[in-house]
Amino acid sequence: MNRIIKTIIICFFVGFLNGQDTILSKDEVMNIAYAEAEQEGKNVFLMFDASWCGWCKRMDKNMNNNACKNFFDDNYVTVHLAIKESKENKHLENPGAPDFYDSLKEGTSGIPFWVIFDSKGNVLDNSLDSNNNNIGSPVTKDEVQVFVSILKDTSKLNDKELSVITEVFWDKAYD
Repeated sequence: MNRIIKTIIICFFVGFLNGQDTILSKDEVMNIAYAEAEQEGKNVFLMFDASWCGWCKRMDKNMNNNACKNFFDDNYVTVHLAIKESKENKHLENPGAPDFYDSLKEGTSGIPFWVIFDSKGNVLDNSLDSNNNNIGSPVTKDEVQVFVSILKDTSKLNDKELSVITEVFWDKAYD
């Protein structure tokens, strides 16, 4: 019951702020996500993105595909931080997000860039492959294999669920 009340309060707070066209800061977004992850026994899947980014939209579309949406929802608290917006859309960026991105990206560039944290804020993994390339929105067989391996290590997803995720993300046209 206590969990339900806290979730309702968080949803109301976020909904109220969103209704006021207020963009939450990086700290507000992440603190809410960490609290929810702690409550629900999940990790946090943070995606840095921008309103103009086609690859970011593709990543969202795949993660929200009906075949695998519940797999992500059951294992992660997924949040977004907007960065790299055009001059006209700078107001969409989450305050503090660009600096946070710079501190996490390890020399890579580009978005989407995602990082998986535990509920205490410790980095578990990110979208960089072994060559320090950002796989962002994985589409090739190799990128999807890296992605699925990271998901396996940071969640309770089983092989059948990971197989479904592979099917959703792998775009054979890129291989």
